[in-house]
Amino acid sequence: MKKRRTTMNLLELPGRCLSHILSFTSPRDVFRSSLVSKDFLAAAESDMLWERFLPSDYKEIISQSQTAPSAPHPPVFSSKKDLFVHLCRSPVILGSGTKSFGLDKWSGKKCYMLAAKELVICWGESPHHWKWASFPESRFSEVAELLCVWWLDIRGKIQTKLLSPDTTYGAYFVYKLKAHSYALGVESEPIKVWVKECDGFDPEVNIVKKIYLKAPKLRPSSASRQYHGEGELPYKRADGWMEIEMGQYFNHGDADGIGNRMIEMCLREIEVRLGKSGLVVQGIELRPLD
Repeated sequence: MKKRRTTMNLLELPGRCLSHILSFTSPRDVFRSSLVSKDFLAAAESDMLWERFLPSDYKEIISQSQTAPSAPHPPVFSSKKDLFVHLCRSPVILGSGTKSFGLDKWSGKKCYMLAAKELVICWGESPHHWKWASFPESRFSEVAELLCVWWLDIRGKIQTKLLSPDTTYGAYFVYKLKAHSYALGVESEPIKVWVKECDGFDPEVNIVKKIYLKAPKLRPSSASRQYHGEGELPYKRADGWMEIEMGQYFNHGDADGIGNRMIEMCLREIEVRLGKSGLVVQGIELRPLD
């Protein structure tokens, strides 16, 4: 008697079924599987599939995006995949131009950047201390350029409901140093940064990190990202800006029953009693780490 076949080749399934199966994976898996065969490539183009990877509120978010006067609003894309890829490569500017939104290519989770105008900068409205200017390389229309302060205190806040749930986020300070920058405290004392929920507790307890905005002269025994254990060093991004991680935050979403919260990200240097100048702030970016 001829034995009955008990296995099935996935490629024998209709394209719609392949798309449905792929929707239970991740964008990373879909991009990889599209290289396997023409059948998987075709299945990976499905709008139904990419709709699953887009945030449930993506239409509301996109409707807030800024567009050129002659462009349709909200922006029109030929497919859900095109929209997904666009948000991964080119974050959209939202509302009044002080926040951007994009997606992580491999997970599809939300990424946000708060522009310098969205931050609370000590003495930020004083023309003697800070200058607001356009910068060709910036994502936003204005950046904050430090003229001279003794106390450096920069804070940003964001509601957790804007972020992807059940996700660990890293908060990154994005900046440049002008050629004439001086006395930023980075050559002698590291700067303090932290990320915390806005519930009033003292951040000094256990979440403060120490970082350098400019790498000090390394001694032979120093590691590439650490300076004798005192502070983390920045690195250069693909867009030419510098960034340094301020801290991490796990966003529970609504899973813990508490709901929306506010988290604060802070950079502070008030101990080195010297003038500080030459720092150009683009903003603070939040990206998923898992």
